[in-house]
Amino acid sequence: MAAVGQHAVISSSPLRIADRAYVAWGTVAFAYAIAFLQRMSPQTIGLSFMRDFGTDASGVAMLASSYFWGYTLMQIPAGVLVDRFGVKRVVLCSMTASVLGSGAFALSPNLLDVFIARVIMACGDALVFTALLKLVAQSFSDQRFGLMSGISQVSGYVGGVVATTPLAAAVTGFGWRACFLFIAGIGLANLACASVALKAAPANAKSSTLQGVLRACWHALGSAANWGCAMSFASHFAVVTTLAGVWGIPMVSHYFGISPSAAGGPLLAFMVGNAIGSIFLGHAADRTRSLDAALIRISLLRMLLVAMLLPVVAHHFGLIYVGVVFAVLGLVAGGTVPLVLKCTKHLYTAERIGVGASINTTSAGVFAGLAQPVIAFAMVAASGLDVRAGASAGKVANDAGYATLIAILLLMSLPGIIGPLMMRRQLILDTKI
Repeated sequence: MAAVGQHAVISSSPLRIADRAYVAWGTVAFAYAIAFLQRMSPQTIGLSFMRDFGTDASGVAMLASSYFWGYTLMQIPAGVLVDRFGVKRVVLCSMTASVLGSGAFALSPNLLDVFIARVIMACGDALVFTALLKLVAQSFSDQRFGLMSGISQVSGYVGGVVATTPLAAAVTGFGWRACFLFIAGIGLANLACASVALKAAPANAKSSTLQGVLRACWHALGSAANWGCAMSFASHFAVVTTLAGVWGIPMVSHYFGISPSAAGGPLLAFMVGNAIGSIFLGHAADRTRSLDAALIRISLLRMLLVAMLLPVVAHHFGLIYVGVVFAVLGLVAGGTVPLVLKCTKHLYTAERIGVGASINTTSAGVFAGLAQPVIAFAMVAASGLDVRAGASAGKVANDAGYATLIAILLLMSLPGIIGPLMMRRQLILDTKI
């Protein structure tokens, strides 16, 4: 009997460990969903924000770019912090900053306070993706890394889904300030759960010195292949986030003269496509031998889909057509991230994947942050709208402005083709090894 009982304890122990690993992963994944929701929210709250603060497209661009700058600010040390101090401590600090930023944003009385609150919010949210990636690399085998990283991305896209029609409806009913106070409360509850579920970093992880991690980061900057990986991710991130997280709902609303809630439909389809693409194409990424060729093909397809959203084409084919294009674009975007993450793991290894994620996301944040004011200026100039009249009418741009947006997004897509070519040689060597 004692032997049977001992066997039961031993056999159940791995199950309990696995269960705790999934619960811990779930808390970080939920934090990533909140981060994604907050990143994608400007397109949904933009018109209400313009009315409340009496601003125009430049105000919406500030709302978006402030997040990107905070995101970028913390991406520089994110990989170093995660690799040195472990997932738990970094995630708890991250969640705390995110909750404080969300609450401060909801209570901001002026644009300066909005900027500061969004920067604080983004500084917290910025650490989540790197920590989640590190947790997946530590908890799952290489054969399941692409699939699990894809599923991890789905958690973000769930937040993105909430940032479309559901958030638009909530903003209409309760106002954007009440919505962000609620988000802060949900984040606080998740912080409490994570503090219990996450395990402290193992002793061998703590043996890594800060100097050693910084040296690895500096060494990584000297590799053309690593810069190619960063360019691939930056191009994907900046294009997709600008289209689907900043200007998507205003663009669809303008094209068809519909409310922001109704215009959220195609963006909802985009997020659903993202989730499906992350899972199925993430699974395919584990079986793809030529990662560079796959990234080039997927970048070209993304450019084609973006071009299909030009005003003249969208007006001709209608709202359903635009919804289908956004859905397919979501599939493509969802499949891009597991491919980039697979490249990151090949180039940096699981031990230093935090450094790789940090370099990639820093590059992406800088690219996206610099692009926003340029895009806003170009759209306003091309539209030729009177600034105050446009703001009071809730109009951001006209067809000429959105055509300019599409043209800029196509130019921003070019690094997504150049980057894989820079990685090709190193990826081939890693495959042979």
